[in-house]
Amino acid sequence: MSKRVLKWTLVLAVIAALLFFLSIQPRTDRNWSEEFSRTATATTLSNGHIALSNVRDWTYGNGTITSKEWRTVEVDPKAIKKVWFVTEPFSQWKAVGHTFLSFEFKDGTTLSFSIEARREAGEDYSAIRGLFKSYELSYQWGTERDFITRRMLYLDHPVRRYPLAITSTMSEALFRGSVNQTNELATRPRFYNTLTENCTNALAHIVNDLAPKTLPYNISWNLTGYADQYLMEQGFIKLVEGTQETTRNHFELTSYKDQVLKNATADPEDFSAFLDSLLTVTMN
Repeated sequence: MSKRVLKWTLVLAVIAALLFFLSIQPRTDRNWSEEFSRTATATTLSNGHIALSNVRDWTYGNGTITSKEWRTVEVDPKAIKKVWFVTEPFSQWKAVGHTFLSFEFKDGTTLSFSIEARREAGEDYSAIRGLFKSYELSYQWGTERDFITRRMLYLDHPVRRYPLAITSTMSEALFRGSVNQTNELATRPRFYNTLTENCTNALAHIVNDLAPKTLPYNISWNLTGYADQYLMEQGFIKLVEGTQETTRNHFELTSYKDQVLKNATADPEDFSAFLDSLLTVTMN
């Protein structure tokens, strides 16, 4: 084969591969891993409340799943008491981690919202594969008890839970924006991408859609382990005793793992109240 023929063969092969990649479309009908098997949706009720369906409410022990339940939860968006920003480092490399939000309501209900790679049954997560349309995007809603204990007990990952310094108006808008995006994704699936459509930058896009330029681009949008540092620098997480390290230590839950285990099957409202009490203790 001449060099000219080889050159054009390679060019055509690259073009064919690119066209194939571009032709891949996201789907909703795969054989999903059980924790991703249901799609959350939201309905606005006549009283102005929002009913979220397919809210995951599983319970966990150390490395085990002890019960599995999916719920429909009704909440009043105007009654948000506090929004928590949760980080889950899961690598020795500090730049890597997962982030999600918890919305705490005045009636004691606390719902967590997490943007994740939707894995199929038997499929593991890979940051490299996540660059190449290997996973659909998943907007997961669950009780805070599920989301926290899954990470601390079942996955044995450290967890930090920070209160966000935002107004009640912004809290409501953030919740409504997250709900609207959840409904949109339910009807129009998209691909997850490790760098451009991940747990942190998708949240940042929701915020900036509500209030443009609130969160200027930062490398933490891609290297999500730095997200808490970025929010501290932007003033959305208030510093404790003036330093980032002290602030991380104050809002670290990992040292309370034994107590979390004892409360892992408490009612979801009681579990979130228990978390609040832990953080109150650490800030004294």
